[in-house]
Amino acid sequence: MTWKKNRKLVDEGYPDLAYLPRASADWDASLAALAYGLRRALGRGQADLAAWAARHALPPSGRYLDFGPGAIVLWHGTSRPRAEKIAAHGLFHKKGLWSARDPRIAHGYCRGRSERFATQGAMVCIVLDWPQLHEGVDYALENDGEIVRFHGGLPPHVVEYVLTHDSLAFTGPRRAPRPRPWPRASFKKKGGRWLPLQTPPVRYPGADGQTYATLDEFLALTLRRLLDDLGAVTALEVFSTFYACVRPWDALTHDDVLHLLETSCVPARRHPHAPTFRPREGST
Repeated sequence: MTWKKNRKLVDEGYPDLAYLPRASADWDASLAALAYGLRRALGRGQADLAAWAARHALPPSGRYLDFGPGAIVLWHGTSRPRAEKIAAHGLFHKKGLWSARDPRIAHGYCRGRSERFATQGAMVCIVLDWPQLHEGVDYALENDGEIVRFHGGLPPHVVEYVLTHDSLAFTGPRRAPRPRPWPRASFKKKGGRWLPLQTPPVRYPGADGQTYATLDEFLALTLRRLLDDLGAVTALEVFSTFYACVRPWDALTHDDVLHLLETSCVPARRHPHAPTFRPREGST
């Protein structure tokens, strides 16, 4: 699989969408890791993995919440076949095991493995109890601490999520009851419109009794919830949440997502990695 930059969107002012597939309704679920990375960058090195999981219709990790401030989230980029083995047997490499705090670094390896072995890439999310590990004994830090190289292997139970081209999967040993995963909805095309498989109107959980009868209404409610939770969002976070919550992907075109973002929001501030957007006055 070859990764090509979406230079059109980069030139239009969306650097965070550099690896959005060029096909008008395509997506790669491994990009959800980059959405986590943007939230971490906006939070000055901090991001809530449980909240990220919920926004992607995934259960939160019980281990992550148990560890509290001591939890460290690491990312490992690899190929899809290798990720499946990692989820089952853990991680090991005779020369050391590399992982990264910043998923942008790990995603570079994901793209590299994908192209090198002509297969799909994958991202593995690891959660560890950081105070229980010792520098020099268990690991070494590189690249100003952004890269963590382990001297030995890691068992499979530390792998909480596996992100492949077409799926996001929770693989951890225990789910936490809160926060609840955001709703995932399936749609069918009828008369040129995408309508919910359930008989409309369909209740949107957590939206004070609000309902939706079309895909557009579901997306508007999801965007509103995203803005309520985060205040300001990046385009990639919107794409990532939408594609996690909507089936099939064919229902979502890139142009439709950007149109909704640009008509519902106004620029908030220019971050070095991506512009952020806040609600347009009167849009909610």
